[in-house]
Amino acid sequence: MKGSIIALSSMSCLLAAPLLAQTTIGGGTCNSTSLNGTYAISITSRQVTASGTFTGVSQAIGSATFDGLSAVTISLTANTGQAVAAPLAWSGTYSVQANCAGAIEIATGGSATLNVTVYNQGANFLLGGSDASYTYSGNGNAQPATCSASNFSGVYTFNGTGFSLTGTSVTGAQNGAGLLQFDGVSQITANIAMSVAGAAPNALTLTGSYTISSNCLGSATLTDASANSYSMTFSVYNNTLANAAAYVGLTQSSRFLVTGTAHAAYGQPSPAAANRRHSDGPALGMIGRPKSGPTGRGGRA
Repeated sequence: MKGSIIALSSMSCLLAAPLLAQTTIGGGTCNSTSLNGTYAISITSRQVTASGTFTGVSQAIGSATFDGLSAVTISLTANTGQAVAAPLAWSGTYSVQANCAGAIEIATGGSATLNVTVYNQGANFLLGGSDASYTYSGNGNAQPATCSASNFSGVYTFNGTGFSLTGTSVTGAQNGAGLLQFDGVSQITANIAMSVAGAAPNALTLTGSYTISSNCLGSATLTDASANSYSMTFSVYNNTLANAAAYVGLTQSSRFLVTGTAHAAYGQPSPAAANRRHSDGPALGMIGRPKSGPTGRGGRA
């Protein structure tokens, strides 16, 4: 018996040895000042039963503001199976270690612990975490000081991933990819192929109006040829013409919700549209095939 106890004790020490030998990854010079200012943010949250059934999903676009010391406020617009464009406000504290890993503790508007990893000299971060109901994953990118609708002019690539809905229930996965065209004033056209497993892509042609506020957050209301309504949200993280980019959420109530990114297409034209009056804006037909003007010459794509 004594020999067995000694043997088990020795085995326990051997099993524990690799854990004790592990070292903390990283070094570096990060601290809480590494996250400072306002960031565009995209967060996906999922609520799943032990058997793997989705009971809730949320995809949110917005901004997170860090004070460079310890306080953070997060302002989001969330799409869920229950609601479209629902406002969500969080606040709490954060800290960042020297190895650029840190944590956000949400105390107001919710109660969640989010782990963050900072990269690109503090211009970007990744996050993951959970609360009592949801698990979270997301990204953050430093936002420009100011934005306007004129920053988005021309054609943009888009891709997103998300969920199919039947009423308020999640019924599958759904992805979207295509092009967005902005006139630099207020008009938007979208050509997006929505894909679900086992079916041919559903080609959407949507038209509507958009706004982008000075805080680099925006939204759009769109309709298809059958007058079905869609909602789109933006959080801009690059407002230069050639490299403009934003987090984008697209949803049709009770049908689907997807979140992804939009990027300026290669070889963007000059931002002339931003200088046009609204009534003189470019005609928005199918992207890449603008309507002809009175002289028969095609407009700029």
